[in-house]
Amino acid sequence: MTDCETDNIQKATESPLRPNMVVVKADATSSTFCKVNSSHSIIHETSYFNCRFNRANFEGSAFSGCDIDGAVYENCSLRGVEFVNCDIDGLIINGVNVGDLFKMFVRG
Repeated sequence: MTDCETDNIQKATESPLRPNMVVVKADATSSTFCKVNSSHSIIHETSYFNCRFNRANFEGSAFSGCDIDGAVYENCSLRGVEFVNCDIDGLIINGVNVGDLFKMFVRG
C-alpha cells in the first residue's frame, strides 16, 4: 500500500466512528450478502459490482465518492436519505424520471 492509501485508511479509522471491521481493496464482485452485520464498518476502495444485498441495514451510513450507477433498490426504506452533490441523471423512482424533473425544477 502507498502512503496515500494508508493515510486515507488511518483518517477513516480515526473518525468518531469506532469501526467494527475495516475492509480495504476487497473484490466482492457477484457476491450475495444476506443478513450481514457490518455496523460501524469502514469500507475503502472495495468493489461490490453486480452484488446482491438482502435484508441489509445501511441506516446512518455515509457513502462518499461511490459509483452506484445502475443499482436497483426494491422494497427499501429511503426515509431521510440525502443526496449532496450527486449526479442524479436518469434517477427513476417508481417509474418517474426524477432526474429530468429535477433539471426542469432547477431551470425554473
